[in-house]
Amino acid sequence: MLFVKLSVWCTYIFYLVGTALLCAILNGSYHFYEWYHSNRFPSRTSYEYIIVGSGTAGSIIASGIPSDDVLLLEAGSMRSGLMDVPLLQPLLQGTNYDWRYQTEPQDDACGGLNNRRSYWPMGKVSGGTYMFNNMIHYRAEKADFKGWFSDDSELKTFMRGFDDMTNVEEVGFETDLGKAFIKAAGEASLEKDLFYKPNVSVSNGRRWTTNHKYLEQPNVGHETVFNALVNNIIFEGRRAVGVVLSKSGRRVQLMATKGIILTAGTIGSAKILLQSGVGPKEHLKQIGIKPIIEAKVGENLQDHITTGMDLVLLSKRLPFRAWNLLNPLNIGRYLFADGRNSSIGFGGCECLGFVNLGSNFTHTLGFMVLPVGITIDAGHHLRDLINLRQDVWNQYFLPLVDQDIQSVTILPILLHPNSKGFIKLRDADPQSSPVIQPNYLHDQRDIQTLITGLKILQQILDQSSMRALGAELNPKPFPGCEQHPFGSDSYWECYIRSLTLTLYHPVGTCRMGPESDASAVVSNVDFKVHHLDNLYVVDGSIMPNLPSGNPNSVIIALAKYFLKVKF
Repeated sequence: MLFVKLSVWCTYIFYLVGTALLCAILNGSYHFYEWYHSNRFPSRTSYEYIIVGSGTAGSIIASGIPSDDVLLLEAGSMRSGLMDVPLLQPLLQGTNYDWRYQTEPQDDACGGLNNRRSYWPMGKVSGGTYMFNNMIHYRAEKADFKGWFSDDSELKTFMRGFDDMTNVEEVGFETDLGKAFIKAAGEASLEKDLFYKPNVSVSNGRRWTTNHKYLEQPNVGHETVFNALVNNIIFEGRRAVGVVLSKSGRRVQLMATKGIILTAGTIGSAKILLQSGVGPKEHLKQIGIKPIIEAKVGENLQDHITTGMDLVLLSKRLPFRAWNLLNPLNIGRYLFADGRNSSIGFGGCECLGFVNLGSNFTHTLGFMVLPVGITIDAGHHLRDLINLRQDVWNQYFLPLVDQDIQSVTILPILLHPNSKGFIKLRDADPQSSPVIQPNYLHDQRDIQTLITGLKILQQILDQSSMRALGAELNPKPFPGCEQHPFGSDSYWECYIRSLTLTLYHPVGTCRMGPESDASAVVSNVDFKVHHLDNLYVVDGSIMPNLPSGNPNSVIIALAKYFLKVKF
């Protein structure tokens, strides 16, 4: 018992000191770069193209645009080199590099979270939210994109964007959990080819993004301005001619002669359009913004959601204690080898799985295997990232820490939610965070799909490969669900509605489609905003629906498609 307590406290002290120090360094680097770039404004007042956002799509478009007169605007700061270390990814959330968005209170979900709000971290940094993700590359299939484009030739052009993604390789580091899970899926008669180690976007064990590629190539005639928040777009009639930005207490007006390309993300691009008068007229009038055109901007919000944090217990210990991470051999593999086989170069997910329950998409449910959970740091930091209530932590998760029980996280993922939400402006101030209402689990069908996912998870745990690890579901009733028989549909519904978690994949707020589609905001031919000239949107906001996997790879393909059809 003394050894167990010593182990817990060593882990707690390690994470307490380590996370505090690293967060301080990250916040300090943000402020340093903000100060360093504070007097660096655009050198001219007019450019051929202005690209708003340096994330996944913005960096690809900037890399491939055939112009030597381009201004790339980034609302956040230059990134720190620490952000390229995959293991440190969770520590980025909540720092100054994070927009720190949060949803409105959820009526049907998030009962175990403070004020029933879900935190939505997004990158306020060079590279965008790509700097925050698990680096997973999605193996796309055509069925996911049915109806996105006007004809089959456009779909084929889009699909070719998945074929030449650089710096993508199979995840290197693995534990016994991932191998056992893949084997157990086969034992459970699930489709074997749909359970595998994911491909990730890395280079020598370091995070690799489209922004890294952009910065490494010569970009003659390009300018990048950091900490530049775009307030609104300037129109002459229905032609977009420029933007107004705020930086270092100044407002600057810049003109674009050939095009303004919004790549600010599902929240950012919709917010800029709304602030510019492009959106639902009644909403804009209510907050004092003059409407330019009526459009369904902000609607059709969708997100992959999941549940199951620390739900699976093992009798076998996995190598993620403080001394495992600080082992000189582990550090040496990261620093002096290619980094792939070190846990420091591990982005968090070691196995993916997919199941089709007969939907129109390629897959209905996903599974994501993480060899850790929020108890790994003894409650110092990770539980705050999901906004978990203190009493829920104390009752359900803290006993796992006190008893030094090995818990892991195998997430069933709702890939195609029927529940859809919206974003709106809170007021006319560009500095204000928007109203984010995802309406999680508003449609009962979403609950049923996730219950099925948990039952499939139990089926996998019952196989010999997982039993060899001593795998079982945590038998302790989740707080607030004690009145339901454990494992019953009513129990799992209560559990899911209590521990509703985002997978950080919001899309859809500037939906693409033909001009005849009243719900479409941008063209599905060239991503131009309908009824406006010179204005384009290229990012996750234009997706009509969620793909059956991580959307970052889809955003890369969308940006490559845009370059082909536009230029």
